[in-house]
Amino acid sequence: MEFRTISHEGRSHVLSQMGEGPDIVLLHGFPDTPYSWSEIAEALVGAGWRVTVPWLRGYHPETIVPGRRYDPETLGRDALGLLDAMGIDRAVLIGHDWGALLTYVAAALGPNRVRAIVTSGIPHPAVLRHTPQAMWAVRHFIALKMPWAAWHCRRQDFAYLDTLYRRWAPDWTGPEREETLRRAKEALSPQATLEGAISYYRDLPLGGAPAVERVGAVPGLIIGGDHALGQEGLYAATAALLPGPSRALIVEGTGHWPHREKAAVVIPEMLRFLSELPA
Repeated sequence: MEFRTISHEGRSHVLSQMGEGPDIVLLHGFPDTPYSWSEIAEALVGAGWRVTVPWLRGYHPETIVPGRRYDPETLGRDALGLLDAMGIDRAVLIGHDWGALLTYVAAALGPNRVRAIVTSGIPHPAVLRHTPQAMWAVRHFIALKMPWAAWHCRRQDFAYLDTLYRRWAPDWTGPEREETLRRAKEALSPQATLEGAISYYRDLPLGGAPAVERVGAVPGLIIGGDHALGQEGLYAATAALLPGPSRALIVEGTGHWPHREKAAVVIPEMLRFLSELPA
C-alpha cells in the first residue's frame, strides 16, 4: 500500500486509496495497522469498488492532534470527517476491533452518510452483557487504562501484544500473522503512537457512553469467530438490530481476526453482501 496525507479542518488523514467505483473505507483496530486489509482491499478493487484504507488517528504520527480526546463519539466523527476530507457523500464502512466500534458509532451519528457496514470481531455494544465471562474476556480494557499501560505494552519487545494475539486468535499461525504482529509493534514503537493507541481505552467510559449504545439504521454484515470471546450469539443479535439485508457470519475455527484467519471464507460472503445493497 502507498499512503498519502490529506488535511481537512485542522487535522491530517494518512490513507491509501485504490480502484474506481463506489466508495468503501476499511478501518483497522488494535493492535493492528492498515496493512491487514491488503488482501480484502485487493478483492474489493477487483469487484469494482474504490477502496480507502486510513491509519486510525493516533497510530501514525501525522494523525495525532494534541489535546484531542479519543472517546467513542470523537472517533466516530473521525470516520465521517474522513469522508468529508475526500469529498465522499456516502460510503460503506468496514471495520475490525476499534475500527468496528468506529463503524457502529459513525453509522449512528450519520446514517445518511453510511451506505452499509461490515464489522469483524466486535458485536454492537448495545447487545453486550456484563457477565463474569464477558468481563474476563475484555480484561485488557482495564489493563490498558492503567497509568503504567504504555510501559507494560513496551516491555520485552512488546510481549503483551504477543499475549493478546495468542489469547484472541489461538489457532491463527503462519507468516501472515507474524507479519501483522511485526507491523503492529513497529507502528506502536514511538511513544506518541503507543500513547495514542492506548488512549482509545483510557477515554472509553467504564459506564458506557450514549454514542456507543445508539444503533444506526443501515444494513450490516456482522462477522465473528466461533471462539471469539465466547459471545458468538451476540453477532446474530447485532444483525437483528439492523435493517435488511443484514445478517451475521460466524466463521468456524477463528478468533478475533476472522477476516484474516479465514479470508477465503469471508471475502466471498462480503462480496455477496455488498452485491445485495441497493444501487
